[in-house]
Parts: sequence; structure tokens; C-alpha cells
Amino acid sequence: MDRAEVWALISLLISIILMIRLIGLHARLNELKYDIARLEGRPEAYPAAKQAAVDSPASPPLSPMELTSELEERLQHLVTGGKRIEAIKVLREATGLSLKGAKDYVDTMRP
Repeated sequence: MDRAEVWALISLLISIILMIRLIGLHARLNELKYDIARLEGRPEAYPAAKQAAVDSPASPPLSPMELTSELEERLQHLVTGGKRIEAIKVLREATGLSLKGAKDYVDTMRP
């Protein structure tokens, strides 16, 4: 192996190491962007809210009084099964309520 080939291999290895590092930094940058968006309360930080905005951008979120009977039954089933946190999550995704609002609503459903 002559000197040029050795330098080429060293350059290639350095390039590969730098690319791996760059990919890691890019992933970390995306995580930080997500964290900033979440802390600022922007909807793009919440995948369910983002998907709901794409699916029906003009429809306002449901209020708890407008729950479908199917959703009401599902929530009641979750609450009676001891899955309050999941019930809160389902209610928030379906209605767009705040965490406190969904928790308060689910608390009124206690068996």
C-alpha cells in the first residue's frame, strides 16, 4: 500500500466518523426543537393534535357536553376498569381539552 492509499483510507474513516456524528447531532437538534415547541405550547409538538389539525382543520374541538355515546361508554369503561389516566388521554385526544379540564371531567365519572 502506498502513501496515497493510506491517506485515502484515513480520510474515508474520518469522513464516516464525522457523518455518524452529524447524524447524531441532527437527531439531537430535532429533539430540542420538539422540546422547545412543547414548552411553548405549540400544537406541532403534540402528534395527536397535529394529526387532528390535518384531518379536520375547520372543526372546533368537542366540549365534554358534546361527547358521543360511544366515547362516553369507552370513558366509563376505562374509569371503572381503573384506567383513569388512559381515560384522560382518550378524552383529551377526542375533545382537545386541557389536561386539567379532562382530568376534572374524568374525576366526575368516578364509580
